[in-house]
Amino acid sequence: MRLLDFGLRALPTPSHKSSSRKKGRGLFSRFRQDEKGGILIELAFSLPILLIIVLGCVDATRFILINQKLDRVASSMADLVSRTETLTQTQLDDFFVAADQILYPFDLNSAGRVIVSSVTRPVGEAAQIDWQRFDDSSLGVTSDIGTEGGNATLPTGFTIREQENFIIAEVYFSFQPLFLDNIFESQTLAQTALRRPRVADLSAVN
Repeated sequence: MRLLDFGLRALPTPSHKSSSRKKGRGLFSRFRQDEKGGILIELAFSLPILLIIVLGCVDATRFILINQKLDRVASSMADLVSRTETLTQTQLDDFFVAADQILYPFDLNSAGRVIVSSVTRPVGEAAQIDWQRFDDSSLGVTSDIGTEGGNATLPTGFTIREQENFIIAEVYFSFQPLFLDNIFESQTLAQTALRRPRVADLSAVN
């Protein structure tokens, strides 16, 4: 009986399996830590590139939006002036105020300028600038058409017949990038619109 009892006595369980499991868990944990470190390194490299893309999109959007608004201002100014029967300085001043509202939220007074000119071509002569008016904004630009009393430099491909009168509106704006000034250069944007007077000749401001 003693021998039988001794033969059935439980033997101690080997511990090498539990130790191997602990080692495996340790290796997996270190692998996960190494993977997180790799993600952080990739993020450190990609974050500046993503930031440049985002800031570039902001400046590009402003550039496109300002150009669109300048085109609208030029078209509106030429159209408003050409609709009048007799033009006065008071009316022109009101039109300049309207131009500032159209360009909002961009400040036309501090960074832009609106120039309106009347151009007529006398018989047998070159087209001449009858009169020219500016708004009171601070941007120091001059008209691409020319100066009052002189010959008019007309846009490429545009001609005026003899005794014909046209209203030309020019709008300028100093574009300054907010972020990436080494990619988007500071420049003066410009848009021009031309309209034939609809009611009467507008070769003079009353």
